[in-house]
Amino acid sequence: MKIKILILLLIIPLIYVNAQNKVNDYLNIRGPIKLNQKEYNLVWSSHPNENYFKQEYVSSHDNIHKYNSMVLVDFIKGDFNIKDVVDQKVAELQEMKKTNPVVNYQIFENKEEYILDFLISENSKDGKEILIAERNIYRYKIISNGKNKGVLLFALSERGYPENIDSFFNNLKTNSSKLIETVGNYKLQDIEIK
Repeated sequence: MKIKILILLLIIPLIYVNAQNKVNDYLNIRGPIKLNQKEYNLVWSSHPNENYFKQEYVSSHDNIHKYNSMVLVDFIKGDFNIKDVVDQKVAELQEMKKTNPVVNYQIFENKEEYILDFLISENSKDGKEILIAERNIYRYKIISNGKNKGVLLFALSERGYPENIDSFFNNLKTNSSKLIETVGNYKLQDIEIK
C-alpha cells in the first residue's frame, strides 16, 4: 500500500507539470505571427478567469524566460472605455517611475486605437546595474463583434540584458519610430474565443 501511494505521489507532480506545459490557442489566431521580419510561435497561454485570455509568442531561437523579442496578445471580455484602460497602464508606469528613472513612456492615438510605447527595467538591489531593460509597444483596440466584445492588446516586447545592454539602447535610439509603425500597421486577425 505504501509503495502504491509513493508511486501515485511521484506521478501526480509529473501530470501537473505536463498539464502546465500544454499551450492552448484560446483566441484562435493563425500562426506563426510574422512581425518585423521575424516569425513568432505560440509558446505560452493562460486563461486565469472567465474574461481574461493571454498568449505569448517567441521566435524559434528565443526562450520565453530570456527572450530578445516577444509578441503578446491579450483579450479581456467586457464593455470598456479604451481610454480608461490605457490610463490605468499609464498610472502604473507613473508609479514605477517614482523609484526607477529608466521608466519612460509615450502615447499615440490612431483613430479608435491607442499605442503605448514604454521602457521599464529591473535593476540590481543597489540600483547601479540594469539587469533587464524592456521596451514594450502596446496596441489597444476595442473589439465589438457580438459575443467577443472587449479590449484586445497586441504588443511587441524587446529586452536587453547586461551582455547586450549597449546594443539594446543603441537600437532603441535608431529604430524607435520604426517599431511603433510596425506594431501600429500590423493587420490584426479576428479573434474567436474557443
